[in-house]
Amino acid sequence: MSAVGLKLVTLLCFSCTALSDPERSQVVWKKAGETTTIECRTSDMTQEFLDLCRGLCETDKVVYMDSTGFKPLPAFKDRVHVHGVYPNVDFSIENLTSADTAPYWCVYKKWDMVTNKVNEKSGGSVYLVVEEDRGGSADGKPACETDQQTLLLVTVVISAVVLFGFMLGFFLWITLKTKTFRPSEKSRRVPNNEVYEDMRSTLRR
Repeated sequence: MSAVGLKLVTLLCFSCTALSDPERSQVVWKKAGETTTIECRTSDMTQEFLDLCRGLCETDKVVYMDSTGFKPLPAFKDRVHVHGVYPNVDFSIENLTSADTAPYWCVYKKWDMVTNKVNEKSGGSVYLVVEEDRGGSADGKPACETDQQTLLLVTVVISAVVLFGFMLGFFLWITLKTKTFRPSEKSRRVPNNEVYEDMRSTLRR
C-alpha cells in the first residue's frame, strides 16, 4: 500500500474510532520490529471476559482473556504479553510487521443471567500503523528523499504532457473554427442586361 493510501485509511479509521470513543481513540505509528502497548481500561469491575480485537467490525480476535488467564491467537503466540491485573490490563505486541496495521479494540463482555445474553462494552480503541523500514537507496540517499525526487519528476512530466495536450487541442479548435466560418468567395456571374435594353429601345424607334 502506498504512503498516501495508508495515510488516507489511517485518517478514515481514526475518524470512526474517534466518534465511538473520543477520549481513548488514538493513532499509534510504529516501525517494523518495534513493540506497541494497548491499554484496556474499564470502571466496571464485574466484567467477566475481555477480547482484544482488531478490524473495523471488531470480529478478528487477537487475545481472549478472563480472570483465570489469557489465550492469544496462533498468529500472535509468543508476541503478546499481558501486564496488570484483570480487568485493567496492558497488552504488549512485539516484533510488529506491516500485517499488524489495523484498529485494535478492547471489548469487555458480561453474561446477563436474566436475558441469557452477553452484554458487550468497548473500552477504547487504538489504530496501529506499522511502517516497513526500507532503508536507503543505492546511491546512499534516504529512501524518502529518493521517492520525493521521483514523485517530483513524474509530476513535472505529467504536467508538461497535459499542457501540451491543451495547447494542441486549442490550436486544432481555432483552426477548425476559422475554416468553418470563413466566407466562401465564389465568383458570381452578374447578367448584363444593358445591351438587351438598348436594343429594345432602338427597335421601338
